[in-house]
Amino acid sequence: MSESLRLRPLYSLDNEDSRSEQRALAIGPDDTVVAVAAGGGRALALLADGPARLVAVDRRPEQLHTLELKAAALGAFDHAAFLAFLGIAGGVDRLDQYAALRGSLSPSARRYWDARRGLVRRGSLYAGRLDQALVRASALFRALGALRWAAPLFAACELEAQRAWLETRARTVARGLLPWRATFHPWVVWAAAQDPGFFRSTEGPVGAYVVARLERWLGANLARESFLLHLLYHGRLDAGGPLPAFLDAECAARARKHLDRLTLRCSDLRDATRRAAPGPVKWSLSDVSCWMSEASFHELLRAVTAGGAPGSRLCARHFAAHRALPPDLAPRVRRDADLCRTLEAEDTSILYVFDVAEWGDP
Repeated sequence: MSESLRLRPLYSLDNEDSRSEQRALAIGPDDTVVAVAAGGGRALALLADGPARLVAVDRRPEQLHTLELKAAALGAFDHAAFLAFLGIAGGVDRLDQYAALRGSLSPSARRYWDARRGLVRRGSLYAGRLDQALVRASALFRALGALRWAAPLFAACELEAQRAWLETRARTVARGLLPWRATFHPWVVWAAAQDPGFFRSTEGPVGAYVVARLERWLGANLARESFLLHLLYHGRLDAGGPLPAFLDAECAARARKHLDRLTLRCSDLRDATRRAAPGPVKWSLSDVSCWMSEASFHELLRAVTAGGAPGSRLCARHFAAHRALPPDLAPRVRRDADLCRTLEAEDTSILYVFDVAEWGDP
């Protein structure tokens, strides 16, 4: 791995629409939540729902350091300064802001970000390897004029107008999406971001899968409402545009009140299943199936559902590697098929299908 890639976390931007997990898990004040840390935004969004405890788990220490930096900034700054620190807005000296919150970081996170002040200065929201790959692809396509075709798509304010434009410009859309097919080729993503998950597809070529998901989603949702599409089109997020849930002012304010309930744990998810709390546990598994064989994923689900009181729930995303719940979990574990279809249709990060399930008595 090159030095420039080694210095970056794998994820920082959080390209998942955490509102789906909030809806799927129905978190209550007595619940323990276990969430894959990844870029940290999903954990903060779930924290906003006021669980008794939220345990953020990741095998990669740099992902926990990324979450810790976001949480520290959320606790240290008002909303405008929080967005500016992360890189959503300018007009601030981010290294001065970092100096103000540095003392609240753990020693390991402090050492990590001390060695990466350049990422902090430029805005740590875009520090991840995958995030940078998307931003650079967007910049290249804009420079080549390969995104001009989509301007009317993002200008549409009514779904009917968007649908009409898509129907009359079908060839334009197909040509415009060709570069994104190539961008999401597994070897391209591996070279840019070194994310092995793109080699785990069970849905055929990843680029074709992405384009098919996008075309289906645009038939029922406005392009201008997706923060992921905003990023791909503009190469950045803006305070006045669509944002991930944890960057929303109301959600951030609620999460700020519960930061003392956040625990970071560098471990495997299987270890988290052995240390689960005795009451209801809500599991936010992100898209871990993308990184696992079907047998390993099913083994994890069996471990997750073996513990936890009745009323425990899980939400798993699947990107290009849809590994369904193992049939031997029924009848104790009930999959909410209707909610899964709704989330798949409405999730503004577009690329995922879902498994949402709740379990009762053994």
